Amino acid sequence: MEIVSDSDLKALPENKACWVIGDKNKFAKTAFDGAASFGAAITNDDVTIGRAVLTFAEHSIILTARNSKNPDFTVAFLSTNNPAALAGLSRKLPHYGKYSYLAFQGDEPSNFAKGQWDAVNSPMTVKLEKGAALPKATLAKRSALATLPPVFSDARMKKDVEFLASDELKGRGFGTAGLNTAADYIKDAFAAAGLQPAAKNGTYFQKFFHTGGMKNEETILKNVIGLKPGANEKMKGQCVVLGAHYDHLGLGWPDVHKGDEGKVHPGADDNASGVAIMLELLRVLKDWQPDRTVIFIAFSGEEAGLLGSKHYVNNPVMSLDGCFGMLNLDTAGRLGEQKLLILGTGSASEWVHIFRGAGYVTGVNVQSVADDFGSSDQRSFIENGVPAVQFFSGPHTDYHRPGDTADKIDYAGMVKTAAVLKEAVEYLASREEPMTVTLENAKPQAAKPAMQPQSGRRVSLGSVPDFAFPGPGVKITGTTPGSPAEAAGLKAGDIITKIGNAEITDLRALSNALKEHKPGDAVKLVFKRGEKEFSKEVILKER
Repeated sequence: MEIVSDSDLKALPENKACWVIGDKNKFAKTAFDGAASFGAAITNDDVTIGRAVLTFAEHSIILTARNSKNPDFTVAFLSTNNPAALAGLSRKLPHYGKYSYLAFQGDEPSNFAKGQWDAVNSPMTVKLEKGAALPKATLAKRSALATLPPVFSDARMKKDVEFLASDELKGRGFGTAGLNTAADYIKDAFAAAGLQPAAKNGTYFQKFFHTGGMKNEETILKNVIGLKPGANEKMKGQCVVLGAHYDHLGLGWPDVHKGDEGKVHPGADDNASGVAIMLELLRVLKDWQPDRTVIFIAFSGEEAGLLGSKHYVNNPVMSLDGCFGMLNLDTAGRLGEQKLLILGTGSASEWVHIFRGAGYVTGVNVQSVADDFGSSDQRSFIENGVPAVQFFSGPHTDYHRPGDTADKIDYAGMVKTAAVLKEAVEYLASREEPMTVTLENAKPQAAKPAMQPQSGRRVSLGSVPDFAFPGPGVKITGTTPGSPAEAAGLKAGDIITKIGNAEITDLRALSNALKEHKPGDAVKLVFKRGEKEFSKEVILKER
């Protein structure tokens, strides 16, 4: 700090901040130049700030403003004609740092006025005139002062996906050697991450029998289960479940599109991606000690009717009465610029708030979808009264097709999904209050038999649904090439409202309506585009 007399200066310095002391200082009026646009002015006897008039005889006055010659620096003005107030000012001013101007009275002194200047000439503000065109932003792009290294490794997840979706595993089909190889791979990853074996006899494999597959034979299926024990005695007997199914369609069973029979269905997105995210989370949380036990499950038999998760809820490691919530990863590998969808948030009141918070913390664009469409393993938990959600990156035309390959996966997007998952599982593992479950009317369904080829829906419309659309109707994001929907001229944003005589209120209604038809049927398709309604006849094709 340098102190000089006003008589020693010809002008205030422009390359440093400075204080102007005293209302008789020859630079007192200069100090107010930078505040003139705020209505501040000085005379020999007083200071005017807006409508307030502060006299030098009665008040101690402090004001700050930009240097009118160089706005990168500040000029501050201080005046008091009461020497007894100086000690109090030296104590109090450090606590009033956010204010642009201050006035005090008396010896103590007591604050009389304070305020802040409006922001002007800031690159973050723009003056809008009525009727004028909006100016375009002119802020230059700047890199962050520092960046944190990513917690999750896209390279490790890519390695997992490429192995699980490799030709060697041949689509991880029902009862195949490739499916068993995948189970061993996951088991080894569980062990490397320090998970305790949670199945019977101290193993990771929960085995069960089921009939199915290309040869319709009975086979042994395996859920892979490991856990991190809870450290909080008050939460003993409580758990959180995190799951992802690792099976797929193999050579096209039980769901195959015409022309794809006998071809390897790699299942990179469905659901090597979900398994890879779960395994990466385990690596990152290797040394984590949760308050509440967290159970990690790689389910088998999902494609054949949620077999693995249904077996688990009937034979849980810990009672479902103490299951706080379930997080399911399925088809989570093609995020791109889309929002990360969380399906089934209507199963508990807190879900939407949990994922809104996770989105804020991670910077990931998350959208909660209240409905659960019943197509993945979270459904088995919901039907047994456990609030559960699915992490879903969105639909695409390679679903259940040989084109679902590892090279189409968005590994950077998987890092984002893993970050949101981490926030959610850590929160659930430590939350003390129980979730507000909204499943009073849920009716458990009878266990479904293994699906057979060509069972269920036999025809395809070829529309790609928008899962986030709440209805009524089914909004689409596009159509598959050569499909009836494409032939009918449907476009992204159209809303399907009727097929034949069936009203289409949601995705389930659409699926049920298509089940009533066979390939070659001509049906009337009604859809909305904006405010207009259209009707087209379509010829349904074989799935």
